Amino acid sequence: MTLVQYPQPILFRAQPMRPGDVSARLDQAEMLTREGAVMLAWGGLPLTITPPPGVTLTPLPGAQESAEVPGLMLDADGHVANQSWKKRRAAALLALFAGMRPRLIMLDGAPSLFRFELRPLLEMARRRDPAPAVRVWPAGAVIGLELAGLVGR
Repeated sequence: MTLVQYPQPILFRAQPMRPGDVSARLDQAEMLTREGAVMLAWGGLPLTITPPPGVTLTPLPGAQESAEVPGLMLDADGHVANQSWKKRRAAALLALFAGMRPRLIMLDGAPSLFRFELRPLLEMARRRDPAPAVRVWPAGAVIGLELAGLVGR
């Protein structure tokens, strides 16, 4: 099996939880292209528009927030995200990262709802030499104590 190598120096893991968040995340991706080509690990519902120039889209299994129960994570079909879904989602993000050598990982917030994928990603990144810088966007976003020690390197 040949591992695909992606040349983008920036991995932007974006997770719009509501439809209104989509354009802001794409604007963030476009701003990041000032620093280099961007691999956009898209965790939201499928995009119906083309990403900006300089941004390569890699969809992850989609997630959204329940309209009736704030903070409840649903899959793209509107079902509660179960352990099987979380394992598939984490595996997809880790496989993408394994094929990259980014100098920067940018996280679109890091809510504790997603620690199942963010902790393994950040631990894998920390073991790299050189390890990529890890930042959360927007600056000051609440990331949760379980991830705080893995961000900002």
